[in-house]
Amino acid sequence: MSDIVSIIQARQRSLLMQWVHNPLVQVIVESPSALQHIQYLDINKSEAKMARVGRRSDSSCIMVRGGNNRDSTWSVWVAAGYKDYRNAYRSFIQAAYGLSVAKEDLSGYDVDHLLNKARAPHSTDLVRIEAIPSMANQKWGSTFEKASSDPRFTANTVRQRRTMSWMICAKLAGQLPPSGPEDLSGIERLVKFFGHHGINSQEARIGIDSMIRTAYKFRS
Repeated sequence: MSDIVSIIQARQRSLLMQWVHNPLVQVIVESPSALQHIQYLDINKSEAKMARVGRRSDSSCIMVRGGNNRDSTWSVWVAAGYKDYRNAYRSFIQAAYGLSVAKEDLSGYDVDHLLNKARAPHSTDLVRIEAIPSMANQKWGSTFEKASSDPRFTANTVRQRRTMSWMICAKLAGQLPPSGPEDLSGIERLVKFFGHHGINSQEARIGIDSMIRTAYKFRS
């Protein structure tokens, strides 16, 4: 296993377990200054330090540093309208871990926004990015994320702060999405996944079912 894959998988596990213990893990904020005030689960706010990523403007890309456990206390955020986010992630890995990463080193992974950038009310809102297994990321993008980004959802035009969700966690971990509210086997597959991480099955079932039904509300 390559060094970058080990880092990606360690970050996935860490972020998932943070969410399991406390679901208030932010994935979008309205500005760089807001990153200084949101709740960080493994560090105190006073320990969170903002830093530029290379020569990029902090309004386009910024990283949060704090503590020695970089898998859980370092993160990178990009403006929803910023196009160079894939290279920004590689620069973040270089800054955080001292590892130079070429594009081909990320084979099998997509660098992407944890929350679909189409759901950001403004192009300047900052969305957290991570490396996500490609097959899962693309499946989520063409199904659940496409449905939940419908402009008729009022929240997509006003909510500048959002936390991790059942679906974001599943995508991050490489789980495939249910095809819709009627895909009971797909929903149960995710319920079992969360059960393996210590979450009550009924709680997971209700949460996943609610999100699926809401996302597909405007499906024709």
